[in-house]
Amino acid sequence: MVKPLDGLKILDLSRHMSGPYASALLTDYGAQVIKVESAGSGDPSRQTGSAMQGDQNALYLMWNRGKRSIALDLRKPEGVEAVRKLAMESDVFLENYRPGVAEKIGLGYETLHKLNPRLIYISVSGFGEGMLEDWPATDPVVQAMSGVMSLTGELGGPPLLIGVPIADFAGAMQAIQAMLIGVLAREKTGEGQHIEVSMMQALMASLTTRLAMYWATGEEPQRLGGSHSAVAPYNVFATKDGYMVAGVWGAGENWPKFCAAIDRPDLVEDPRFINNVERVKHRDILNPLIESITVTRTTAEWETLFRAQHVLFGPVLSLKELMVHPHVLQKGMVKKIMHPTAGEISMLAPTLLLSDTPGEIAGPPPRLGEHTEAILAEVGYSSESIAALVSSGVAEVAPPAPPAGS
Repeated sequence: MVKPLDGLKILDLSRHMSGPYASALLTDYGAQVIKVESAGSGDPSRQTGSAMQGDQNALYLMWNRGKRSIALDLRKPEGVEAVRKLAMESDVFLENYRPGVAEKIGLGYETLHKLNPRLIYISVSGFGEGMLEDWPATDPVVQAMSGVMSLTGELGGPPLLIGVPIADFAGAMQAIQAMLIGVLAREKTGEGQHIEVSMMQALMASLTTRLAMYWATGEEPQRLGGSHSAVAPYNVFATKDGYMVAGVWGAGENWPKFCAAIDRPDLVEDPRFINNVERVKHRDILNPLIESITVTRTTAEWETLFRAQHVLFGPVLSLKELMVHPHVLQKGMVKKIMHPTAGEISMLAPTLLLSDTPGEIAGPPPRLGEHTEAILAEVGYSSESIAALVSSGVAEVAPPAPPAGS
């Protein structure tokens, strides 16, 4: 089956999440990704955290499916030379070192552009080039400095970390955009270019509603816990057995429908709640009033009542509940694949559902150096020269995979 990215070759030197997750998702649609890892230790995500599946780190497995791994020592000139040869045969070069590091090891944009003028060179970092370029940047640091953390938490409480690595995810999504836009631009110009992706800037792009209100009023937004910043009611409410999100949006008739769902038609004409402006102004009264009602029924009971009125509603699902939700199962949102040493592992299915060229998981995450010999051979290394690189420690080869079922 033809895939939309068939033939696109990505040379991926990125580590941890932001770069690797971007290239992993592109393998679902046909991109061929060579993952360059450090001989000996590999991508640091192979040792990050404590959750393991077999002998493989769970985080590494999540971020690296469908790739091939070559393990090289980039402290040695022979290792750098091997990457340069690979870059000459690639469409995209992806790295997420701190700015300036790639140049120091001999793999900067100017060097590789001379070798391959069509190469699209993507640099992902916490802050991009500039006054903060030397700062170490992990997801929590970027959440803090992007403004997002200042908006997260309960009113009057401390700022809180969002429960998912949202800065890494935003960086990954913008890295995907950068690759595809770079490819389209090359079709017009005939040449590649250097594209900078800043995780901080990527996450700042999510501030839309809060920035709009700040720029309009000059007032610093408050942390609102489970409340929407611009609409009321639109909130997380406790139920008899859990939590739900419910609210109004759009035209005014949604408020009467909400009141009908909670069996409080008298609230429709209450002057404190007569329109969204007044409801936002009086949310400190409105939200507790609503929650005093929502705690009297189960989440499932409220789902029936709110759905009947066509009012915004969603149960707050745990991961366990999410994995067995009928919609998730019907849409096949989770897939099982086999890894040679980790066994059966779960993966999120491709999220873009193309009708004619659908994506599919291209294969399991590679073991460190699993494809070193094959990749070097593809760019002209003889079997003797490959053996010499391995014996000298410049390259590393994974041990043979155990027999299936062992």
